[in-house]
Amino acid sequence: MNDSLNPYSIPNRNNNTQITVRLLSIYSLLLILIGTPCNLLCCIIYLQKANRLNSIKTIFGYLAFLDTIVLYTFNLNYVFREFNMDTPKPHFNNKYNNSTNPYPDENDNINGIIIKKNLEERSLFICRFLSYLAFSTLQTSSWVLAFGSFNRYLLIKKLSHFEFICKRRYTIAICLFLTCSFFLSNLHILWMNGYHSPYGSIVCYKNKYYPNYMVWYQRLHLIFYSVLPSIILFIFNILLIRIIFESKKRLDNHRRLVLFAAAATTTIPTSKRKNFLAIQQMSSSALKQTNKTSPSRLLNRHSRKLTISLIFITISYFTLTFPSTVIFSFFRSYIEPPALRRTISLLFTNLSTTTHAIRFFIYFFCSTDFRNDLYNLFLLKRFFRLKSIKKQERERHTTLHHTTPRQTTALYTTPLHTTSYPNNRQIEFQLISNKYQLDG
Repeated sequence: MNDSLNPYSIPNRNNNTQITVRLLSIYSLLLILIGTPCNLLCCIIYLQKANRLNSIKTIFGYLAFLDTIVLYTFNLNYVFREFNMDTPKPHFNNKYNNSTNPYPDENDNINGIIIKKNLEERSLFICRFLSYLAFSTLQTSSWVLAFGSFNRYLLIKKLSHFEFICKRRYTIAICLFLTCSFFLSNLHILWMNGYHSPYGSIVCYKNKYYPNYMVWYQRLHLIFYSVLPSIILFIFNILLIRIIFESKKRLDNHRRLVLFAAAATTTIPTSKRKNFLAIQQMSSSALKQTNKTSPSRLLNRHSRKLTISLIFITISYFTLTFPSTVIFSFFRSYIEPPALRRTISLLFTNLSTTTHAIRFFIYFFCSTDFRNDLYNLFLLKRFFRLKSIKKQERERHTTLHHTTPRQTTALYTTPLHTTSYPNNRQIEFQLISNKYQLDG
């Protein structure tokens, strides 16, 4: 993924390119410094005892562990190359091109050339190990994310034949299976990538006997890292988004129905209210019965936030990784001059690595449970527990204020987030007609 030799002539190097490369290298360093503690916090939060029974949280925790490793592959290589203090080597430019005189005189121009080596060019072992770790971890991370979308869909859809996959032990087993599969399939990198040149330097991301080896492997990497996981993520995230909108629509319809029933009850005379409440209770029982088979019944507030977090992670993954894999696989070798190629390589590497450093912020802004667990790590648990209890009590009193005692019992026995009404409009029409009959 990087150029083998990086000579920079001090007087001729473009200042704009130098500044751009330095800024991009600083950004690579910031990704490591910010992403490492954030990903470790995600590991601690999602792998703690209270969250171990939730399969999607287990996947998020393992994904954060893989993201931490990714930050120390290509990014570390760029940071090492840019901030490593190499000794300038003198270069004598003979004015008269007199090749017979190896010594400089007063007519010669003395320039300095700085040879900036990548971390991968320090030894053949580092070249092979770093590239092996990078490719294997990236592919594993993308497929664990794809499995997370599949797992989440099965959990919400409640498919009985595949429900066992959502259990924690099967989730861990599948994640380990994916990890072992990709780490074993990429073992060829440990002996085919890189070689010693006749001049004693290390040439990385090339093979001495198969010049196109790394070119074809990067295209294969494009398929396994971006194309196939993106197809899986696209399919299951579309299905998840559809379920979320259906659940929200049914929840809004139920709330509208409850508010209408409460308003209608207050306008009915006391002598006729008993019959109206009996009809309303029968309607609530019918609604509760239709709820039991709905795939959206588990989409309560916290569950929906987890699903939204997964969708935003998928969007960031595709938009930030797909362009870089296409550039490296098909267009990078045709970019000239080499300085521009290095700059573009650094830019798209930072772009693809950004998705592995920002997932903490997606969890923080999308998931209430994640924020509460994060606060509990650093602040008093009792304070936030009491605050959460008070908030729930206020919501409960607000609900009680708009409902009658009999409706309050129905609200406690039938969760709002598990509603699924195929005949909401018919029930509402029945309530209106019964109200007019009682008024008449």
